[in-house]
Amino acid sequence: MINFTDYNKNAQKAANQGMETFLNWQKQALENTLSMVEEGLAVQEKNLNETRQQYQNWEQNMNRELDSQKNQYKSMVLKFTETYWPESKNHFEQAEKLYEQNIGGMIDKTRDMVGSTIERNIETTLTFEKEWLNKLRENYTSGADNLRKQYDMMTSLQSEKKEASAKKPVAKPETTK
Repeated sequence: MINFTDYNKNAQKAANQGMETFLNWQKQALENTLSMVEEGLAVQEKNLNETRQQYQNWEQNMNRELDSQKNQYKSMVLKFTETYWPESKNHFEQAEKLYEQNIGGMIDKTRDMVGSTIERNIETTLTFEKEWLNKLRENYTSGADNLRKQYDMMTSLQSEKKEASAKKPVAKPETTK
């Protein structure tokens, strides 16, 4: 015959061990997942810094090449115009100054403004993602801790009930004669 008391104790013990394993697994899985997200953000930030450096190097090289070509073109145009129109050198220099003051300055300001806007947006996005991850970690950790507290409270209540029922004497039913 099956001893139901031992069966119930074993079943409860197995359920408690399963719940304990589940709670530990949940906490570890959460920590692993959030750590992977943090690593991803760190890699994203590192890649952003590397890309930023590559872009700055590329821009410097392009500007150097552009300035070199512009100076070659200017020298060639000046020689050509001095040969055929000696007085045109002053007009050419005035046109170049006007271009640099108006168009060139506007292009530089626009490029700087667009670059700084992109930088600020990327930095803001990364900051937001980090804050979001910290809040998510805080919320999930709090939830896991609360679940653990509820589980511990339930198990302590169950053991108190068992102790109380074990202490109560079992009343014998009265028989009428």
